[in-house]
Amino acid sequence: MSEPARARSSSPPASLLTPEDLRRKLEGRLELLEAMLPRYRWLEEALEDREWQGQLRARPEHVAEVLERDAACVEALERAARRAELEGWPEDSPVLETVHEARVRRERVEARVREALASLAPVSGTSSLEADLRRLAELVRDPVSFVRQPGESFSLLMGQTETLTRYSIGFLYPLGLMALLCVALAALVLEQPLVGLAAVVTGAGLLGMVGRFSRWMRPGSVWFTPERLVWVPPSGEPVAVSLGSIPEGGIRLEGSGLRVEGDRLVRLPRLGRKHAKRLRLWLELYRHPDTRARTALVEHATEAVCFPAMLRRDKKWQQGHAVLMRRMLFFLPGTDAGPALLRAATGRVLDSPVELAWVLDALRWQPESDLDAYLLRAVKATRGAAWPADLARRSRDLSTPYDVHITYQDEVVVGRVQGSQLPDTERILATWDGVPVPFPRPGGHA
Repeated sequence: MSEPARARSSSPPASLLTPEDLRRKLEGRLELLEAMLPRYRWLEEALEDREWQGQLRARPEHVAEVLERDAACVEALERAARRAELEGWPEDSPVLETVHEARVRRERVEARVREALASLAPVSGTSSLEADLRRLAELVRDPVSFVRQPGESFSLLMGQTETLTRYSIGFLYPLGLMALLCVALAALVLEQPLVGLAAVVTGAGLLGMVGRFSRWMRPGSVWFTPERLVWVPPSGEPVAVSLGSIPEGGIRLEGSGLRVEGDRLVRLPRLGRKHAKRLRLWLELYRHPDTRARTALVEHATEAVCFPAMLRRDKKWQQGHAVLMRRMLFFLPGTDAGPALLRAATGRVLDSPVELAWVLDALRWQPESDLDAYLLRAVKATRGAAWPADLARRSRDLSTPYDVHITYQDEVVVGRVQGSQLPDTERILATWDGVPVPFPRPGGHA
């Protein structure tokens, strides 16, 4: 006799079984499902909340209970479904209704956990509630710290995201307030106090709604350290991705934004194309362990000024860029100076534009001897020029302080720095004249 036949012959007809009989047949599994239903409900509601990460951190015992008992719940659901089919339990039984609710609730929780996890980190492979929830709990366990960690010699604001809506709200808000005051004054002049009061109440309500909406339109900001990229979105919690966790191909341009995949998934929208390409370059440089390790050896960035310049050599002029430092002057000709310095430092090329100033700013946080070596390689590759400060001579009788005129033997470099570069230029050139100048205090922007 087959097992289904034996089960049917050894049990009374299903129509005669009471809910208590069915409960006993499940041997405590129904009680487990009943106990877990509130936890599944809580987890689903928590993940629907805007501040869901804080919700998970506030109730770690609920998350731990789901992790501890979910495997047993899966077994209970499978066992109940198998017994019900085998013995023909009535579908309208309260026991099966509880089983069905637990199954549906768990499936919804599993989908929401997967969705929440995908918003924080790259996901692949088959879904498992226990594995996904465990990983999600680990990711949100500790809020992002804005305190610099050991080995982080700098923390720089790399950019902000702005939207036209935010500017529009900021422009319309004071206009709405002025219009509200004008309506109230007009109502008082016309001796219509009720009209004025209604206008004030209505206008105040509308302005309050605009004010609440404008808080969600504040700009997001991007912070960069040698170890982490921190994204502070307009709403929600900050996200930090470890630079050492970013694999090859983990940094991609997306329109005017950037997508970064590492131990966390970070989407940076509306940075602007130029800022996105610049940040991509920094990430590509600092995701390599050697770059991060060398940065930990410096206390402040090397002083360097990059500006458009021309080199006269053999009675011919070449256009390019000059890099002025305390010990050297470098000239890189042509428009390939940025990629040339990147190749010299990393041996890599990027499929997006690379400006020399971007590479230089990132490499200024390497030891000065390393930066000198990278620039010398780039100069050799581009057939530029590299002059030591103690042998080159600068002209002082220039028409403006922004002009730079430096000679070395029969060669000349001339150029003009921008106004914001003038203090750094004067400080570097003072060291050329033998005047001791301290390093400036590091700033918080790049």
